[in-house]
Amino acid sequence: MNFLVRLAGRKGLDRRSYALIGCVVLLAALLTGASWSAVGSSQERQRAAEWQIHTLQVLLETDDLKVATLSMVRGERGYLLTGDETFLQPYQRGLVDSREGLDRLTQLALDNPQQQQRIGRLQTEIAHLSSVLEEIVELKRSGDHAAALARVGSGAGRTATDEILEELRGIETIEQDLLAVQTEDARAKAVANERYQYALTLIGILLLGLSAWATILVRRALAAEAEARRMLQRTASSDEMTGLSNRRGFMDALHRSVARSSDGRKELAYAIFDIDRFKSINDTYGHAAGDAVIAEVARRAVATFRARDLVGRIGGEEFGVILPAANQAEAMEACARMRAAIEAEPIMIDGKSIGVTVSVGVSQLHREETVESLMARADHALYEAKNSGRNVVRLAA
Repeated sequence: MNFLVRLAGRKGLDRRSYALIGCVVLLAALLTGASWSAVGSSQERQRAAEWQIHTLQVLLETDDLKVATLSMVRGERGYLLTGDETFLQPYQRGLVDSREGLDRLTQLALDNPQQQQRIGRLQTEIAHLSSVLEEIVELKRSGDHAAALARVGSGAGRTATDEILEELRGIETIEQDLLAVQTEDARAKAVANERYQYALTLIGILLLGLSAWATILVRRALAAEAEARRMLQRTASSDEMTGLSNRRGFMDALHRSVARSSDGRKELAYAIFDIDRFKSINDTYGHAAGDAVIAEVARRAVATFRARDLVGRIGGEEFGVILPAANQAEAMEACARMRAAIEAEPIMIDGKSIGVTVSVGVSQLHREETVESLMARADHALYEAKNSGRNVVRLAA
């Protein structure tokens, strides 16, 4: 039965322990998830910031290409109208800036096929515009002003310019749309992450509460198990009938007491007593009455000794007493008081009055004396008490 109780208690403790461990593991998982979420959110913000920078760079390049294109056209027209070579400087500068701008824009669009297609068309249109403007400039330089004006009037330059500006606006639109998508995606993920953090916080609080509850249960279970072990130990070393130490528990205590006092620096007395003519009580009143007499004698004996003294039942009607820090006179006095208390009043059982006396043998511990010697001398003193008429206390030699 005790084994089953212990087993059931252990299973309950294991369940609580597993629950506590599970809560801790879940908390660790939540912390990991929170960290992962924070890292993901940080990465999203970084990507959004990088894309904003990328978009800004693309827009700056398209603006520079617009400026370069218009510089080429203004330079060509100024030269055409005035014949002044000075006007060709912005024209030449526009040619250089457009080539460099296209190269930079191409690098920015390496990971975007849609933009690469537009940039390819843009290169074609800029090359076409450059060719038209170069042709007009050469006609002017050769002195064929009419042919140059006719070429301008054909609208080829204006058409190429419009195409270039249209492609640049298309590139800007695509880039702005991508930025909007990235921004919205980052915003949505930030909102989702915020909600996830709230959920983690709530779940974490619940798990902390469960962990605290499981901890309390585990502590209670451990305390209950410890108390059960103490009860089992007390049961193993206690006499069921009297509640006193049984022979096993008493002998353990006596060995410890002798070990502490065997060097002679601490006094120790040992007494043994038994109920006089106990067999007659059993034969006359029955074994139930005999058990009741034993229990009452034990109660009266404990009541007369000091709190530090240990009374144990070491046989059927035989008791032992350990009296630490008691000299010979004190031990004799205490045992005499106990003997008188037991004799003073008869024991009433089922309306019957039973007179009870005890005989006592006392021995004082000698330096480096063994437990066996100490008990043997007390036994001999008890034997003398019995032979001298019972109901007396005798001191061992």
